[in-house]
Amino acid sequence: MSTIKELHGRSIKSYASDPANADGGQMWYNSTSKTLKGVIATGAWSSDASLNTARQATSAAGNMSAMFASGGGYDPAVALNEEYNGSGWSSAEALPAGRAGGGQAFGTLTAGVYFGGTSADPATRHNNSYEYDGTNWTSGGNYPTSLTNLGSSGTLTAGLGFGGDPSSAVSAEYNGTAWTAGNSLNTARDGGAPSGAGTQTASLYAGGRTVNVEEYNGSTWSEVNNIPAVRTSTAGAGTQTNSMAIGGELPGGITNTCVQYDGTNWASIPNMATPRFQSSSAGPGTGALAISGWGPGLRPANEQYNFTTTVTTPASWASGGNLGTGRYGLAGTGTQTASLAAGGYSPAVVTTANVEEYNGSSWSEVNNIPAATKGITGFGIQTAAVVSGGGPPAVNKTFEYDGTNWSNGGNMATSRFGGSANGILTAGLFASGSNGSNVANTEEYDGSSWTNGGNVNTARRGGQSAGTQTAAVFFTGYTTTTTTNTEEYNGTAWTNVNATSVAREGGLGGGDLQTAAFIATGNPGVLTELYDGTNWSNSANIGTARIKGGGSGTTTAGLGFGGYNNKTNTEEFTGLVISANVKTFTTS
Repeated sequence: MSTIKELHGRSIKSYASDPANADGGQMWYNSTSKTLKGVIATGAWSSDASLNTARQATSAAGNMSAMFASGGGYDPAVALNEEYNGSGWSSAEALPAGRAGGGQAFGTLTAGVYFGGTSADPATRHNNSYEYDGTNWTSGGNYPTSLTNLGSSGTLTAGLGFGGDPSSAVSAEYNGTAWTAGNSLNTARDGGAPSGAGTQTASLYAGGRTVNVEEYNGSTWSEVNNIPAVRTSTAGAGTQTNSMAIGGELPGGITNTCVQYDGTNWASIPNMATPRFQSSSAGPGTGALAISGWGPGLRPANEQYNFTTTVTTPASWASGGNLGTGRYGLAGTGTQTASLAAGGYSPAVVTTANVEEYNGSSWSEVNNIPAATKGITGFGIQTAAVVSGGGPPAVNKTFEYDGTNWSNGGNMATSRFGGSANGILTAGLFASGSNGSNVANTEEYDGSSWTNGGNVNTARRGGQSAGTQTAAVFFTGYTTTTTTNTEEYNGTAWTNVNATSVAREGGLGGGDLQTAAFIATGNPGVLTELYDGTNWSNSANIGTARIKGGGSGTTTAGLGFGGYNNKTNTEEFTGLVISANVKTFTTS
């Protein structure tokens, strides 16, 4: 019998605990648990960030870290377009015209095509094509026939469209400018959004109102092994030799089942959590997204499939320990396991000087700030914190905390409340806020005194900020209405950058880097968004809608607490985690 060393050129190592950076195919002996372990590949679905606007019959193209999803709806048609960066969705340039469903997309995020579809229901079918460069849409060549519910595959300069409603055998090729007719399918079909995967010269068409499956070799379609059951309105992803049919409608109703094609045969793979049809998908076959759809009722939650040696744990919020004193308009700072809540207001205690520390599981009372204050803002860590401003009426006081006692710090030049602050005790930043009207000025703190910095471009109150004194990001808030404004600071001046997807004020914000910030809840809603230094994307919704609560921590370990109407509850945020898929091997 061959040994592992003879087969793979290395022997199995022994570890007291599982190695932190284990990779695919690696095996080891865990001497503590006395078990043989290794990293293997498996397939599984997990929840994923939702579209900003859930809708049925959208169409997506691209890969698992860069795709777009356009059109959709029912009646009326929508022109919405959103982009996915691998963790969340952000709004992008809309299609030139609304498409209520049944159109198809192919290509990449920066070189994509959307064609066909309807503009209303009852259907008015179209043959328009639109090309997307990742920023703008331009008109492309018209498809030979006005159809909906087509299949598609390929790239912008080598695309393919086939089938459609009304029941069609039409097949056509796109060269980046114009469509030309190709050889027809053997079986005309429609029935929602059949599974299309592959390239212009190696494509696959499965399902519709039939079990027939056909492969395209660049010139002709040929029959191959049937899909296991008639499946309509299904989404598809992958290549000709590694394709998935996701959900859809079986004769028995809407399904969460999925099947995979290996170039010869079809086999079942794990089910999605939620039955859905008229959804959309994109991906390589070893990974895919099931995007929105109908179930019945809109399916706002997306799901991601991965066949990989890693396990993806989606971002989530979970309950933590309750504050001792419920309040809003409080200062929050620190980390998820060492946070500080100071000041605030509640109907029960009115304006308070109360301060509490969080240890990762519970809050405890500590020494009060010297003066009761609401509308207050904080920055720093639990053992070296600063709280400043407050009101109304607006004040300019600053207090420093050393983990036990409070002392007076330097006064700000401008009294204000509802401002935003970030940084550390010896290098802090306070931006905007209000003293009866919104103020634009920024002040910088050196641990003892404040000096003026550059003005924000849009004065507002109730915004949030993250980062350092010389590399900050300031976002959302209230001008004369809630805003999506986002600005970055370089230590001298503020620059407008990409906006959040939802306008809000009084959200929970945090992040220790300009390139890693979060905003959650606020007015309105429970949405969480993450900033990567360029774009905002959706993440897991917080459990409790709240306004003017406290926030602290980072995009991987955040904290939200308190809020309007005397809220005491705390929630802990855990960012998306990707880890090795470690399994224990047994003889059974």
